[in-house]
Amino acid sequence: MIRRNLRDIIAKKVSKNGLGWLARRSQQYLLLHLSDLLHRPLCGPALGTIMVTYRCNYDCAMCDMPRKGATQAMEGLQEFDTERFRRIISEFARLGTAGIGFTGGEPLLREDIFELLACTRKHGMIAHLNTNGYYLGDTEARRIIEAGTDSVNISLDGATPATHDRIRNRSGAFERAATAIDRLHRLRRQQKSPLRLKIVAVIDETNIEEAPELIHLSRELGADSMDFIPRQPFAPNLSGSGNLPDDMLLARVDRLVDALLQAREEGASIENSPAHLRLFRSSFAGRPSPVRCRAGYNSLAVDCYGRVFPCVPWINWGKFIANVQQGSLVDVWHSAEYQQHRTVVSRCRDCYLNCQTELNLLFDPLAHLRIRWRKN
Repeated sequence: MIRRNLRDIIAKKVSKNGLGWLARRSQQYLLLHLSDLLHRPLCGPALGTIMVTYRCNYDCAMCDMPRKGATQAMEGLQEFDTERFRRIISEFARLGTAGIGFTGGEPLLREDIFELLACTRKHGMIAHLNTNGYYLGDTEARRIIEAGTDSVNISLDGATPATHDRIRNRSGAFERAATAIDRLHRLRRQQKSPLRLKIVAVIDETNIEEAPELIHLSRELGADSMDFIPRQPFAPNLSGSGNLPDDMLLARVDRLVDALLQAREEGASIENSPAHLRLFRSSFAGRPSPVRCRAGYNSLAVDCYGRVFPCVPWINWGKFIANVQQGSLVDVWHSAEYQQHRTVVSRCRDCYLNCQTELNLLFDPLAHLRIRWRKN
């Protein structure tokens, strides 16, 4: 199952660049399968991620990035400058990466983020931006579109100001995010931009009942789709990440999943695949994921200090594998040291985050059938 956002971007790329682009991506898909089977990289990753900063204007309940950023600054670490990030982008292009997602922290805290998005597009890759929307004013919206950005995610964790502001620990956060979504939608419509706009919500026991309202709100604000993320601990071991939920919470999760699956069947623009939605219960229950992780081959992430990770969750956990302060991302990808870590990554079952779980599902079509019929 291809996610709607990816499907639409593929259609746009084929329309603009012809079937040759699709043929290259199809070849990469096959080579990534063979890479996993032969235990060596036959091509570059499909997905690249650059965490441009750990800094953020929020102190969210589910995230410790700002605290990590403060600690790193005290330790004297300095973020890459624009030119070094441009080199990282060119190295992703040399690897044949299909697209790069820019994340944080809050990426709009970096004034060069628009230049980095434009640089990614100039290299022929898909450019994606994750933001909380707080700093997304008229100028920023215009520059995002002018950069040729393919898609933008804006976080909105509640259908009401009280819920979202509490989770984000910032008064006025809801209003700023909702205004940013509406602003970007109106501007892209005025400029006939093909930019895809998505709302993302992290779901926990405190906002689970607002999910249906969020779907309605996403339509009102002009977003193309709604994406739900099951709560995810910032620890490398799910089973040891806190108290397990009671049966009442799991029953609420079951009702949510049933409602989202039904809404999806009825045409609601929910980005999650059915297989991912059916994994929500296991995520809340603290169980290891039943989906084999292929992040060692299909994704690659770099943070603002040059540390290299297989995926976004490992950035969250601070489990970096290499560093490109002085070296090349291409060399790291093909190194014997990185290959050793791919075996470790393949055994990881610690996350249900959308980015990597959906990518793993894309490379394991049979997993959809296994998840559909397995008993939680």
